[in-house]
Amino acid sequence: MLEPGSEAEAVLGRAHQSALGQPLKSFMTAGYLDTRVYALYNNIPALCYGPISRNIHGIDECVSLSSVQRITQAMALFIAEWCGVEPVKT
Repeated sequence: MLEPGSEAEAVLGRAHQSALGQPLKSFMTAGYLDTRVYALYNNIPALCYGPISRNIHGIDECVSLSSVQRITQAMALFIAEWCGVEPVKT
């Protein structure tokens, strides 16, 4: 995984702030995350980011649909800054 304070985390923080109007918060979870597979077994740097959820991977998991919309906007902003954009040629 990426070390805390990486450039990718800074870009994600700016995207999150812009989309949600509040600073990005970091926290630990006891659950299994797909990001672990990329980082530990494939040596691919990764960040784990997503919507407000409860009981992830449980039989009664759920997610806030309004937070999915906000997080989608933040992800689009992250991709635009991280990867860059160029004008569409017609």
